[in-house]
Amino acid sequence: MREGSSAAKRERSAAATRLFVTWRAIALGCLLVPLNAYWLTYNVWYRNQLTGGISLYNTTVFILVALLGANCLVKRWQPRRALTGAELLVAYLMVTVATTMATTPWDGVTTLPTILTYPFRVASLSNQWGERILPLLPRWAMVDNPAAVEGFWQGRMNPYSFQVLAAWWRPALWWTSFFAALAWVLLCLSSVVRKRWSEEEKLTFPMTLLPLAMTNEDGSLWRSRGFRIGATATSAVALLNFASSLLPALPSIPFGIYHGQYTASLRPWSGIRQPYLWYSPFLIGLSYLMPLDLLLSLWVFTVIGKLQQVATIHFGWNTQTWWGPPYQDAQIWGGLIAVIATVVWLERRYLSRVVVAALRRPGSVLDDREALKHRTALLGAAVGCGYLWFFLFRLGFQHWAAAVFVLALVSVSMMVARFRAQLGPPHHELRGEDLLWRSYTGLAGRTQAGLTLLGSYIMGYRDNPAPVMVEGLRMGEREQSLRGLGAAFVLALALGVFSVFWANLQLNYVNGADHCTEIWKTPPGIAAQVFGDLNARLGQAPGIDWGPFLAMGIGAAVCALLMWLKLSVPSFPLHPVAFPLSAGGAIEGTFAGIFIAWVVKASVLRWGGLRAYRASLPIVFGVIVGEAVCGAVVALVRPLLWP
Repeated sequence: MREGSSAAKRERSAAATRLFVTWRAIALGCLLVPLNAYWLTYNVWYRNQLTGGISLYNTTVFILVALLGANCLVKRWQPRRALTGAELLVAYLMVTVATTMATTPWDGVTTLPTILTYPFRVASLSNQWGERILPLLPRWAMVDNPAAVEGFWQGRMNPYSFQVLAAWWRPALWWTSFFAALAWVLLCLSSVVRKRWSEEEKLTFPMTLLPLAMTNEDGSLWRSRGFRIGATATSAVALLNFASSLLPALPSIPFGIYHGQYTASLRPWSGIRQPYLWYSPFLIGLSYLMPLDLLLSLWVFTVIGKLQQVATIHFGWNTQTWWGPPYQDAQIWGGLIAVIATVVWLERRYLSRVVVAALRRPGSVLDDREALKHRTALLGAAVGCGYLWFFLFRLGFQHWAAAVFVLALVSVSMMVARFRAQLGPPHHELRGEDLLWRSYTGLAGRTQAGLTLLGSYIMGYRDNPAPVMVEGLRMGEREQSLRGLGAAFVLALALGVFSVFWANLQLNYVNGADHCTEIWKTPPGIAAQVFGDLNARLGQAPGIDWGPFLAMGIGAAVCALLMWLKLSVPSFPLHPVAFPLSAGGAIEGTFAGIFIAWVVKASVLRWGGLRAYRASLPIVFGVIVGEAVCGAVVALVRPLLWP
């Protein structure tokens, strides 16, 4: 009996290896992508509960758990129709790639529909936007039909009426093509670097550990006592907090502290940009997977950054919270430039080998297993970048501005993928590019208008599919060829963008964007912010604010010094990548959880060694899964209790 069971397990494992990307997996992923997009968009607009602004999305973890549970039932009653763990992993990856386009209320495609309609909604004789702003906007990429605009903001209109569909189909397709082209470029570059990062440098890819363990055919994670303990503990706390929100007499265990009521009016502490200290089990669990030196570096650089904010207010150098001296967002970009330049220089030999392989000369690296042949990848990336440049130029960008924008967009996206592959930070928000463009007021009016339309996307670089693509290719290494997975990624992202448009229309033409109940009314607020900034810039004389660019130079010098120290002295405790990451608003708000993870992991390694760390991983996985599942269940149940 045992021999037969072992043989069946080996057969299922072999089948999982042979059939990684199947039509069943792609069909399941395409079915789940629109449902997940609607779920996220609804929560962004009306609940403020589930967002994807973290490296491992809680909604996709919940979906994977639900798929595994349903598949267990199918195995019990119809074993031949059950999906393999590899097929479930493909569906999970497709949903995850699509989720990158709907991560938070502040970014990308989630706020794009409001941006495309907002100026036509608020233009009036008093603000003179009809003469100042509307002539600068590309009408082919906007929604300017008065009835469609009014219905989007006021609601009570059929989203599938001819008037609405006629107003939206063209801009929706154009913007979907832009993001699909971006995904294609990032897929091409991900295919180029996969072998180097995974097989030669052997990066750890921390964000792949949990999905691989969950979909492993042997099911060892689910039988682990540590996993069950971690999942039960965090689930109990999450359910207690939910019950406390229903019955305030019950106690609760908060996952964060808001200190704004104490510091907002208390100088110089009012200079602290992020008045939150989050330390949820989900965050601590993700942070625990990071290398110890990055954990230390993140909270150390975050504390230094907060001290800078306090000092500038104390000495009267700045009166603003998010912009002005010490220009931390500009320091981010200086550090990024230094990191990108260093990585490209260190990878120059491998990149030259890729070029040789593309030219098919003797001695080239083998690319038979890659998602794309090297020649196809390089030509595809060039063609994709050309289309991005054409789109931006047609949007109103000047020639040079479009080229600089595409270069920054692609290089930073791939560098974030490198951060995730090597270190696995829980957040990778990189603020500041929009503010740097704003510091140069000599741009043409149409270029400034085009930057406004993309302002939400470059506000934090959270809508970035490159890390998930590289991680997905790493997870698919057991397959003889990765080409089917690359096609699934591009299909999922294009479908995800279009699904976010559909979800926005469905929700807002019924309820009205003006009636958004999200606590900060964020999507409409972002539209008001970016067009308000555009209106202010159009009235300024051409010139350059040199302060941010000086701070960018300082950031580049500091990060270059840290890189040199880390490469020259391996025992140097601070990691240079933490310098640009720590200045993002997300890390500023979550560094308390990162500090707790550092204390716990340092203690485990010090007193138990590597064996104790490996033994603790099932507990950590249980903590992550437990909170993700309970949070998703609460998000599903709460609308039933409070429609």
